[in-house]
Amino acid sequence: MKRKAVAAVLTAVMVASMFTGCGSDNGSSSAKSASAASAASAANDTVDEDGKVNGIMYQEGLPLVDEGDYTFSIFCDDSSESGEFIMLDEFKKQTNVDVDLKIYPYETATERLNLDLNSGDYADVIGGWTLSDNAILTYGVNQGVFIPLEDYFEKYCPNISAILDLPGVREKMTAPDGHIYTIPYVCTDTTVGYSPYINTKWLENVGMSMPTTTDEFEAVLKAFKEQDANGNGDASDEIPFSTDPNNKHIEAMAGYFGLPMNKLGIAIQNEKVVYGGVSDTYREFLSWFHKLYAEGLVDVELYTQDSSTWEGKGNQDLYGVSIAYGSNEFTGIPAAEERGDFDSMPVLNTDKDGIWLRDTEGFSVYRTQAVITNKAEHPEIICRWFDNAFALENGIGCNRGPVGVIVNKEDDGYHAIDTTTLSEEDQEKYSWGNLWPQSLPKYLPVDFEFVEEHPMYDEKKATEEAYEANLTKEIIPSYWIDLDKIDTFSDTNTAIKDFFEQQQAQFVCGELDIDNDADWQAYVDGMYSLGLEDWVATQGIEEIAK
Repeated sequence: MKRKAVAAVLTAVMVASMFTGCGSDNGSSSAKSASAASAASAANDTVDEDGKVNGIMYQEGLPLVDEGDYTFSIFCDDSSESGEFIMLDEFKKQTNVDVDLKIYPYETATERLNLDLNSGDYADVIGGWTLSDNAILTYGVNQGVFIPLEDYFEKYCPNISAILDLPGVREKMTAPDGHIYTIPYVCTDTTVGYSPYINTKWLENVGMSMPTTTDEFEAVLKAFKEQDANGNGDASDEIPFSTDPNNKHIEAMAGYFGLPMNKLGIAIQNEKVVYGGVSDTYREFLSWFHKLYAEGLVDVELYTQDSSTWEGKGNQDLYGVSIAYGSNEFTGIPAAEERGDFDSMPVLNTDKDGIWLRDTEGFSVYRTQAVITNKAEHPEIICRWFDNAFALENGIGCNRGPVGVIVNKEDDGYHAIDTTTLSEEDQEKYSWGNLWPQSLPKYLPVDFEFVEEHPMYDEKKATEEAYEANLTKEIIPSYWIDLDKIDTFSDTNTAIKDFFEQQQAQFVCGELDIDNDADWQAYVDGMYSLGLEDWVATQGIEEIAK
């Protein structure tokens, strides 16, 4: 029966993948013609006697247009409750450009974007974490829905051009057909993205030390479950372990067994990039993690809850450990000058080759954060609008808060105020998530630093320092897919990703028996039948770990 269930899931995944990446009824040749026309238009722009490009955009300076003359729409994912952002209002004042923001929670944004693209009813700009290399190649290179931007950058965007000229940036941004389809998002980045954070107050309450092995970790989770670790008098409400619903990253914990993996199953083994999602080591990890789940040590809603549910539980002090980008994401506790109750949990089993995946070299180029579509009239205005957003003080505003309000310019640099001195209303108003749709590109020079009046405890830096000795030396690189493989890769990529995630959930939750050889082999066979070998090879990965 279980084999039949796996086959049914496999069939469903393959059918669903057939619809992913499909455009509207427009033929690709006509779409490409539209794209080519858009790309060429920058060279054919005219400037009238009023100094306006194409009769609407001022050639130099601000504002970009006259009041009421131009509006463009942006689709993006974000968790903002109000949908209002301080810097969008500021950019309206600077540029006279109106923005129609179409914002969706991450959980539903990808599905909505696919519907929009398939129907042909999509925004002028599509941005956020819903895009991928595959989308750029499919809707940009192949179909012309996303337009090339490099001519606009060169002609109108000095800030973006300077970013593209940073070492390695232009190369990473340029698609295989030689065009640049996206607004660059370049930033300093952490070497450790998502990782477990542990409640040290709970550790004290149950009289245990920070775990260093998987056995000790299991013992800590059991104590959290059984001993009223949060001290509220209810010994049954503790949830020993959970994770960010949108960035679970539990497969990263396969590193405790020597094979750190990303969420696609791509891993580093002996400082070589391999595919680890069908390996014996991954199976060993799943067996261990399923045991934790079966013992009631893992959130029963691990695979079903949304971000608000996860955050709500964290705000009630119900979590002992959670994987997150930072602990404040689920605790709701603002940063302070001293470390709070949560601390980075160390890499486990380091005495037995336990290791964690290095995410970046400390600097990242995100090439899929914002595209301009062929729906946009006057894409030159949109490019200049983003270029203006990348000016230094606007970048400060998007990252930290408006200059003159949250940040003050002085002779020795930009001083960030202690926001805890603000009223609760203003603390919320100027909180990071309300400054700017944070899934969209923004920019600060990589060497920029604020002068802190009251430096907050840097949890991310502390995590990096604690993990450095046990990080892989190599990172998993990103590859553009060969042009002649775009169409087939799109379907295969979706099918493999979905099947990998679905089967992981079934193994963890016990719907499939990870310790049953037949169930495991059915999963492995399913991955291969979906085209695993070609999928791996297309990405430049030479080995599938056994």
